[in-house]
Amino acid sequence: MRIKAFLLAMLLWIGVAPAQAQEGDTSERPPQTVCSVGVYLSDLYDIDTRSHRFGADVWAWSVCTGEKNALQSAEWINAQEQTQSLEYADATDFGLWSQRKITGVYRQNFDVRSYPFDRHTLRMIVEDSYDTASTLQYIADDRRSTVSRNLRLDGWTITRFAVESREEVYGTAFGDPTLPDDQQTLYPHMEVVIDIERSNLWTFWKLVAPLYIASALTLLTFLMHDEEGKYLSPRLGLLAGVLFAIVLNMRAVEEVVGETNGLSLMDNIHLMALFLAVLAIAAATAWTFLTRNGWGPARVRRWDKGFFFAGTGVYIAANAALIGAAVQAG
Repeated sequence: MRIKAFLLAMLLWIGVAPAQAQEGDTSERPPQTVCSVGVYLSDLYDIDTRSHRFGADVWAWSVCTGEKNALQSAEWINAQEQTQSLEYADATDFGLWSQRKITGVYRQNFDVRSYPFDRHTLRMIVEDSYDTASTLQYIADDRRSTVSRNLRLDGWTITRFAVESREEVYGTAFGDPTLPDDQQTLYPHMEVVIDIERSNLWTFWKLVAPLYIASALTLLTFLMHDEEGKYLSPRLGLLAGVLFAIVLNMRAVEEVVGETNGLSLMDNIHLMALFLAVLAIAAATAWTFLTRNGWGPARVRRWDKGFFFAGTGVYIAANAALIGAAVQAG
């Protein structure tokens, strides 16, 4: 009997011990807080592709299990300037509900190589400044996040608005001595995503109109037929003015659009105009030299007309191809 009782006690101890150990592990691990976070975009302004920033006013809210107020510990990572006001919090049956108005200026990289057909994705990036992903989870309240119906953008159109959440992985433990050196850290991560595209092309046409006029003058120099070499100075004088106008126009584009990495649509259009002007200068010099060395005026006139029609066709086709590619690339 004693042996049977001893064996029964051992079996009960073996069955209960793991459960006790598991309960002990659970008690040591802090419970994970879940926060539903959403945003109402009330205003979007000062989209500056040259300074790489934009301004936005939003109403943000969170509903968290437990007593967590996600907006208090939220860090708006790419905010350059920010003001938070009108905070409100209330305990509900669904968790702690908090909201506040947030006004800020945010850093943003802009790729304007396809200007004025460029499309951009503006992002407002949020992470918790205290809790890691092991203790806090963001859930994007995308269903109730929206844009004000009264919002109007000067020169831009909003094509998509969304709130997205995920976990951001950092390849460091941020100096925590209790963790291994190669420890990765996960933080709850949320982004307010705003897709925009340009809706006003008037600035583009104002920038390229002087350029196209300069290119037209370049082509017209091929119709200034040189009879005895006396037109060299007028043709070169006109083409020198054209080159100067093209260079000035390039500076004006940089002031409006900003600098780009690589060749943009505007760069390619200017380079074509420069190449055409250089070709016209070379042709004017060559025809004058050849006329003085035996070429008849009729022969020079035929070559000039050939360059005029061929140059016009190639220039128009190349511009159309470049603009079409920029429209596709955005």
